[in-house]
Amino acid sequence: MSEKYLKHYAEPEVNALKNIAAVYQHCVCIPAFDESTAFIDRVIRFIEQHPASLFIIVLNQPSGKTNTRHDSNKNNLACQQALQNNGQFIWANQNLQLVNYHNQSAALVVDRFSKGLTIPANQGVGLARKIAADLALQLISQQVISCPWIYSTDADVRLPDNYFTLHQQEKSPNNENKPEVVAAYVAHYEHISAGNNEIYQATQVYQARLNAYVDGLRYAGSAYAFHTLGSTLCVNEKHYAQVRGFPKRAAGEDFYLLNKLRKTGLIVAPKQPIIQIESRQSNRVPFGTGPAVDEIQLLGDYQKAEIFYHPELFNWLKKILQWLGLLSTASFTQRGDHQWQTHIANSGIFLSDEQSIIVNVLETLNFTLAYKHCLAQSRDPRHFDRHMREWFDGSKTLKCLHLLRGQSCYSNISQDRYRQLINDS
Repeated sequence: MSEKYLKHYAEPEVNALKNIAAVYQHCVCIPAFDESTAFIDRVIRFIEQHPASLFIIVLNQPSGKTNTRHDSNKNNLACQQALQNNGQFIWANQNLQLVNYHNQSAALVVDRFSKGLTIPANQGVGLARKIAADLALQLISQQVISCPWIYSTDADVRLPDNYFTLHQQEKSPNNENKPEVVAAYVAHYEHISAGNNEIYQATQVYQARLNAYVDGLRYAGSAYAFHTLGSTLCVNEKHYAQVRGFPKRAAGEDFYLLNKLRKTGLIVAPKQPIIQIESRQSNRVPFGTGPAVDEIQLLGDYQKAEIFYHPELFNWLKKILQWLGLLSTASFTQRGDHQWQTHIANSGIFLSDEQSIIVNVLETLNFTLAYKHCLAQSRDPRHFDRHMREWFDGSKTLKCLHLLRGQSCYSNISQDRYRQLINDS
């Protein structure tokens, strides 16, 4: 699987990896755009305490993107020079440079910011992550890296001393004991202050919103109840190749990668180790933590920012998932193009005033087409259930919640109101 991926789907940089004699135990992939050299200082401090680790750093500049405060390419160049000045330059090919440090660790520096090497703006951080992870996969296949787990993080993260134990943590998420393989680990994280209390407080509210969303998915029984931050990932190399790597997107690449990985194995979210993410202002991506925090700050009273999903939406989601389980058995006793709509009314799961909303939402999601496809691909209820739950993935779940919100009275609420409803439930 990895060989096929590297040959047909990997980024061109992998072909430049030749004649590297060193051997490393772990690898860490970091995309870096418009970062200060303080980020490099943190990387070097970590490297000095963790022998035989390789940091793959993609210094990048999206084409046509400029920073209103300063020239981001100057920062990219300064980071490149800081990495070189603190180590020993031992290998280079095309836009790759390998810098060695005294404890058999190194940084593989990828230049995607110089003229002619910039990243297409619409592929942004997704492409930067993909380049780094593809290089890691190639080095694993060449046995330059011994650990088959690809760690992915960001430049605003402070890594704990036990960071490389992430892939060794308990493999049964949410107290499940399923004999499934693990596709990826998602590290526990917390946002910390970087000196600006207003940004920190707004970020805390946004993190609470993310936690509430995952808690809601877990309550509903969703298989996609995990955080999806690119700075927290640890992906098995075989599964990475199986899903053809990071999507080349300007944002959301972490969400869509994990969405695909969950269909190949478990996503495990252990309580340790804990990584720390700086709370900072950022316009590096069109949506995500940075833009969301900016919007929260504009509202003034953070506790009243209406960014939380209403808990009742997750009650509806729970009912839908329960109904899908019943549908898998019913579909093999009496088939028909619109049987699923009749089954909603007869299932006893939904209240009468909920049924029309659920039908409308599923029709908007093209459920009939998916239903026919799952029937055609399945020979028994177990296979139907697997195909259906793969279709109703994390992306469909998010769309479903948005449609339920739009067709009901359960609009977004503030953190204060969310806490009140949770405490009263």
